[in-house]
Amino acid sequence: MNKSLTHTLTLALAATLAMASAQAQPDFPNKAVKLVVPFAPGGSSDSSARILAEQLSVKWKQPVIIENKPGANGSLAASFVAKSPANGYTILYTPVSIGTIKLFVKSPGFDPLKDLTPVTQVARGDYVLNVQKDLPVNTIGEFADYARNNAGKVFHGSFGGASQMAFEQLAGMLKFKAIDVPYRGEAPAFAALIGGETHAMFSTLTTARPFIEAGRVKALGLASKSRSPLAPDIKSADESGAKGFHVDFWFGLTVPAGTPPEVVQKLNADVNEVLARAEVKERFLGMGLSAAPTSPQEFGKIIKYESERWVDTARRIGLQPQ
Repeated sequence: MNKSLTHTLTLALAATLAMASAQAQPDFPNKAVKLVVPFAPGGSSDSSARILAEQLSVKWKQPVIIENKPGANGSLAASFVAKSPANGYTILYTPVSIGTIKLFVKSPGFDPLKDLTPVTQVARGDYVLNVQKDLPVNTIGEFADYARNNAGKVFHGSFGGASQMAFEQLAGMLKFKAIDVPYRGEAPAFAALIGGETHAMFSTLTTARPFIEAGRVKALGLASKSRSPLAPDIKSADESGAKGFHVDFWFGLTVPAGTPPEVVQKLNADVNEVLARAEVKERFLGMGLSAAPTSPQEFGKIIKYESERWVDTARRIGLQPQ
């Protein structure tokens, strides 16, 4: 083979490889991206989503727009995203309660495991049990006693299936009952607790911390086996009369099923690069969250686990999807 032909073939091969590389790295995003949050503004879901949107907007040089769609245990937002074009431009800021949708909603119009494609987990944190500031209890165990002694008169707020299931799991473990009052987001649920509409609620430490420090609510304990460095004065569940009660929450990203794999991988790589930044980790930590990036496959397993873990609790309390 002469040198001229060899040179020509080499150039052709290089061009082919360059084209393949360009196809493997899509021109994404080249317009605004919508990040759909299933809760009202003001809670940890909304706040952490805005941190992520801000960072991605700078990285991509494209707007990342937050759209809040609260209601129906998160199924309104999830259904909206599941039915959006599968191109990566509409993303669900997926809460832990995604796994409980089928327990609460009879006909959500979509299947969380089939109609949404996992991208990555974003962050995780611990729930804290808060009560009215004047309630005569100081531990989770004492609250259980109070609820048993005031049967039918104790109300707890929830802002999604996971927060309700966490409370119901605790109630089953400690043998007490309370009446659930659902709200359209963590912020309105917390406002109801402060206003005396409910007696207790599990919330994220992010939302609770300033109100705990101001003395407007009382924190009885974290749903974890150890204390948080962010709030070292708050007891763990193990110290507060609920040994072994450990329930965390998380947020992540999913996109419509059928989104091209190369777009999913691009989203995963870019989001995880943002989550590795010291600034983002620090801001999350200030909210009681830990950055928790995963692969799409790992996040898919986490979602599946959440869809299975609450079935027994739902059966015990006679929960019927509406």
